[in-house]
Amino acid sequence: MAAFRYWEIASAVMFAYTAILAASLRGLGPGTRARALTGSLAGVVLTAASVLSPSNVFLHGWLLPPALLLLAYWTSGLLFTAPMPRIEQTLHAIDRALRIRVISTATPRWIAEVLELSYAAVYALIPIALGVHLRFTVPSDSDQFWTVILVTDYVCFAVLPWIQTRPPRALEPGDPWRSSLRALNLRLLGAASIRVNTFPSGHAAEALAAALLVLNAPSVVVIWMLLNALAVSAGAVFGRYHYATDAVAGWLVALVVWLLLG
Repeated sequence: MAAFRYWEIASAVMFAYTAILAASLRGLGPGTRARALTGSLAGVVLTAASVLSPSNVFLHGWLLPPALLLLAYWTSGLLFTAPMPRIEQTLHAIDRALRIRVISTATPRWIAEVLELSYAAVYALIPIALGVHLRFTVPSDSDQFWTVILVTDYVCFAVLPWIQTRPPRALEPGDPWRSSLRALNLRLLGAASIRVNTFPSGHAAEALAAALLVLNAPSVVVIWMLLNALAVSAGAVFGRYHYATDAVAGWLVALVVWLLLG
């Protein structure tokens, strides 16, 4: 049996955390509590399977870490009990002061299309970043990559039971801009997301973490990844998928985790 990888330790901690909260949080319905406990148990089992399995490039480098990430995301979403109006009002007030909705409405359509595409493309950005990281980092180490990505996301997910808010798009009338890609994004979120807001933003945090993990790549690649991180966050905020504060907090989480573990 191989030694524990850091991302496996982080996963074990994350799913133990969600299990404790699933068992103890008030306001969870019996069915939701059971699903959250089941998701936590599945995460523990999957983490144990990763530890006990012989080291395999595909299994440990490409398959199990993103599977654990998604499972943690969906499980943490089950811990949402009710919106916190005061926090929502504070986040909205900051956005109003920054004139986020005004800027969104005035955004040219082609820019809106680019930002909507960038927001959706974050799912492809992670495996691209992994490939770049493995190509240009010496020694090549997928474990370091996934440690930074998973810890970054787990921090974002772990805050959800304590800061429970709805996304701004659920509270504001109409679409913030004209975009043919928006309907696709909304369908994807309806089918696969937890349908509540995460503070810090996992999208923003993931995108910046991915960019920071490829700093050893050629400068053109680094610039492209950093621009992608900026576009993902801009799409999240101006598309009203997230509050501005969510994105800023996500960037701070990614930066701190990368400095400590990258």
